[in-house]
Amino acid sequence: MTAHRQTAIVLVGLLIVMLSRCGATAGEPPARDLPAWVVYPEKDWIRITPQQAGLDVSKLNEVLAQSKVHGGGWGGVEVGPDEWGAVLCRGGYLVHAWGNPKYKCQSASLGKNVTWVLVGLAADDGLIDGNDPIWKTWTGEGQLSHPHKYLTAGNHRTLTWRHVLEHQSGFVLESGYHWRTKTVFHKTIPPGVKWTGDPLFDNYAHNPPGSVRRYSSGAFWRLSQALTALWDRDLKEVIDERVFRHIGIPADRWDWLPGKVVHDTPDFYPDIPNYGEYVGPPYEVNGHVVRGGPGWIVMSPEDLARFGLLIATRGVWKGKRLVSPEFLPNLQYGVGIHAFAGDPETMVHYAKINTKDFPFGGVGDFSFPKELIAGPVVGPD
Repeated sequence: MTAHRQTAIVLVGLLIVMLSRCGATAGEPPARDLPAWVVYPEKDWIRITPQQAGLDVSKLNEVLAQSKVHGGGWGGVEVGPDEWGAVLCRGGYLVHAWGNPKYKCQSASLGKNVTWVLVGLAADDGLIDGNDPIWKTWTGEGQLSHPHKYLTAGNHRTLTWRHVLEHQSGFVLESGYHWRTKTVFHKTIPPGVKWTGDPLFDNYAHNPPGSVRRYSSGAFWRLSQALTALWDRDLKEVIDERVFRHIGIPADRWDWLPGKVVHDTPDFYPDIPNYGEYVGPPYEVNGHVVRGGPGWIVMSPEDLARFGLLIATRGVWKGKRLVSPEFLPNLQYGVGIHAFAGDPETMVHYAKINTKDFPFGGVGDFSFPKELIAGPVVGPD
């Protein structure tokens, strides 16, 4: 082989390496750094044993024997014997299931994760910077129910996309009923917040954004209105096109409730009458329905676990980056009975709907005991 030919081969090899890195986000491992045993479920999941999944079988059995996983609702929602389910997965394989893992139900605040991704996709496309004030995209003037809610008014002038995502928006509302009655979430009104008792009137940034951290679904409702204006499309269509169709969740297998449905259903949670009273207009922006940015995704545990795998791979699916890792928060928004998560370190991912006493975490950070990991996934025989 001539020296010129050897040099050409080396250069081609370097070019291939450089091109393979182009799709990776700076500071994040490219797709090829994922464990070689990671797979991506097609139409159906491949099920393997805990031993094949690289788990410590005896320790896992101890955990499962001690847990009393069962179905259960929240807010007075009745759950039938076949209306709950959960799955435990690793590396794209299904390892264990409880109840009915194909049952679909509105999943409370889990939809906030989808809203995160929609902001991330807009940032990836250069439509926004996460630190931009939202009013530069959508002011809400003439559309929101009261002028003090306009994103050009008061504290909203400095409200950014990231403020809302990180619960530093200055909004406080979480439930219309509890706001009116000053109970549970709103038993204590924080300093600087003006309470009129009217959740529709009071859903705005009372505090300067960035000054205090407080969980608020009311802020995510405003975010979903602004995102609908930004994309100028139904947000369900955007996430279907950019993410869900790629990870094997067809558009007809899940839903995302419009905010107006939540507002107009007084017994959405039977024990919390008029829960959605804070979800005010507009319910359409530029002719597009505004989806429930605070949550209310209708999806099965099996499909939520696909989303969990996307979190575990830090936004990569079959070698293609679908969204930047920073917009895939490792959080489990929800009310305890609904959750999904994924761990990039262990490649464990799981999901649950209407499920109580699940042994691997609820609301908060990912929770799967490291001592249950015995080795890599070896897959099916």
